[in-house]
Amino acid sequence: MKLKKLPESELEIMIALWEADGPVPRNYFDKKLHDTHHWSDSTILSLLSRLQEKEFLSCEKSGNKNLYRPLVTQDDYTKLENRHFLGKLHGSSIRNLVASMVESRDLTESDLDELQAYLDNIKKGE
Repeated sequence: MKLKKLPESELEIMIALWEADGPVPRNYFDKKLHDTHHWSDSTILSLLSRLQEKEFLSCEKSGNKNLYRPLVTQDDYTKLENRHFLGKLHGSSIRNLVASMVESRDLTESDLDELQAYLDNIKKGE
């Protein structure tokens, strides 16, 4: 299956589902997203249905409840988002990304030291 970038609202549902770490009933999303979104039941059901059609989650009947489980891991989706972000905004160049962050002063000396240590560890094979 080829993953596609999700709209923000569907991504919010997936993030809540990944945080649950297991199958959840539909009303879990009401509780989880109540403070940030005031979506109606039909909106949540519509988002869940779209995510099921896109094969991002599955729905299983358990008694009188539907339980939702992720089919795509957060790690796999994060990789897609990172590739999309890097390609779209920085011409697929990690150097361009870091350069823009340095030029806009978004990276501190400490951040650069941490990045350098990380790269050194990768080169050592750790």
